[in-house]
Amino acid sequence: MNVGAASYGERVTSSELQLSTSPRMTWVWAADDHQADQLRAALKSAHCTVHPAVGRNAESRIVDLDIGVVAGEGIEALAAAGYTFRWHEQQHELNRSPDFGGIPIAG
Repeated sequence: MNVGAASYGERVTSSELQLSTSPRMTWVWAADDHQADQLRAALKSAHCTVHPAVGRNAESRIVDLDIGVVAGEGIEALAAAGYTFRWHEQQHELNRSPDFGGIPIAG
């Protein structure tokens, strides 16, 4: 496992992505930069909005999907491509729901 994936956690598989949200962003945490590049390409080919992550915790392996319906379209495209989701460990427990627009998110 590479350095980027080590902080991602042992329980995460290559098809499982972590999510974190705030009123200003929805971040998808890839296992590493290579997977993040693959996610960006898949999202762009599905005509989804993709932004570089910015801010205090931003890393190159993070894909910013924006918020609301725009983020939902990105999550749906990734789910259709076979990815599953888990809340990032930094996502506050009170802000974790069992799904994101009907797509299951593990605890």
